[in-house]
Amino acid sequence: METLLRYLQVRSFGRGMRGYNTAWFVVGAALWMLIRARRSEDVVYRTKLHPGERLIIRSGPPDLSDTGS
Repeated sequence: METLLRYLQVRSFGRGMRGYNTAWFVVGAALWMLIRARRSEDVVYRTKLHPGERLIIRSGPPDLSDTGS
């Protein structure tokens, strides 16, 4: 399946870049996103949350007032 998607992606990008039709470029971009979404190595962390649990994702310097002790 992966090989077929990559083949269609390359062909559609090629047609879109050569100026045959802009729709081919859009199809290539959509296939590229689909291939990226199907990859499992892009997952950094995976867990199953139970009712009442939460996962907080923060970006930036650590909050020193919330050390847990």
